[in-house]
Amino acid sequence: MLDFLTELRSSGSRADQLPGNIYTEFFANVIEEPREHGCKSADQDFTQGFSMLRTFDTENSNQLEPPAATDADVWIFGYGSLVWKTDFPYIDRRRGFVWGFKRRFYQHSIDHRGIPERPGRVVTLLPGDPAQDRVYGVAYRIAASQKGAVLDHLDYREKNGYERCSLEFHEYPTDGAEPIQVIMYVATQANDSYAGDVWQVPCIARQIFSSAGPSGPNREYLFNLAAAMDQLFPGAVDEHLEELVACVKRYIVEDEPQLIRHALLHEISGILEEEQLAEQAHQLEKLLERCQKPGGREWLIYAALQAKNKS
Repeated sequence: MLDFLTELRSSGSRADQLPGNIYTEFFANVIEEPREHGCKSADQDFTQGFSMLRTFDTENSNQLEPPAATDADVWIFGYGSLVWKTDFPYIDRRRGFVWGFKRRFYQHSIDHRGIPERPGRVVTLLPGDPAQDRVYGVAYRIAASQKGAVLDHLDYREKNGYERCSLEFHEYPTDGAEPIQVIMYVATQANDSYAGDVWQVPCIARQIFSSAGPSGPNREYLFNLAAAMDQLFPGAVDEHLEELVACVKRYIVEDEPQLIRHALLHEISGILEEEQLAEQAHQLEKLLERCQKPGGREWLIYAALQAKNKS
């Protein structure tokens, strides 16, 4: 980087051309490279390589030697990331749904798909019509000998505003089986991170589009949930989820390249205000490293959106 800056300075390039030259040489590929961590370019399949249906019915447990089922086991119902990201042991799993709820991206995420100063959006359930509204997801059977540790783990994982409740789960496809009593986690409207519907779908989608946290980009959460619903429950309709996916994809196609370029040029211009060439090179290398880390794209997008809102 330092050699490039030295050569650039000696070439006689105008000061206003330097940010663009540096951007083209080192940073343009941030936009052009395939977007990992749920951030692929719009002409790629967002769900490529992500297939649950292929193994769902043949791999009931994620343990090599699962404990035997007993009457003291519990079932956990997942309708968000638990559908496609199980980080706890289970001995059985079933596809199905619960009656009387609507799934909505009305909960802020400050510990998984966002950070406190840039919260993401994740799902919770709202009361709906008991005879019409259903939410699809996956129920996991937890062995009695493991349920204490699993529930402690889930209590921590869902600590940002989610509470346990119990209800009936119905298997899919409906085959006349008796309902299963399950535990699920719901973020109530009274919790501090409840965001609600104060913003309509385009605004929620823009928040998802520009957020990332310790668990990865917020868009990955959205796209993986949509992919899981498509694969596990073909034909099931979730208008809220489908509208958000379409809106975020549109932002990726229409807005993302320009926003990232704008943010990078702004960052590069600020670095070039440093007097020492060596310090400029050091800060540019740090900027490049940050851009290439998970969440780097979202950081740039958020910065560009904030600047746009202030102008």
